[in-house]
Amino acid sequence: MRHFALTLTPEGHVALPVEARDALGIAPGERLSLVVDDDGRATLQKPDALHHLRTIARRARGKARPAAASDDPIGDYLLAEDERTKSGR
Repeated sequence: MRHFALTLTPEGHVALPVEARDALGIAPGERLSLVVDDDGRATLQKPDALHHLRTIARRARGKARPAAASDDPIGDYLLAEDERTKSGR
């Protein structure tokens, strides 16, 4: 386990040292997930690809058009899978 010192700016920003970015395998512009447990411990994680696809599907569902033929078969599949997993089928 490696530890990195971070500083919170007055604007609420945190800069990650290059060593931490390398350890996470991230580049500028990538999203991270901050998980805080009940004891106040925080963990910074790089979300997996499945989490990213679920986020895309949730956003797409919010902007969903009426059920009609779509020109986005991958998006349609992701939405259908998201609905299927929620319904437990």
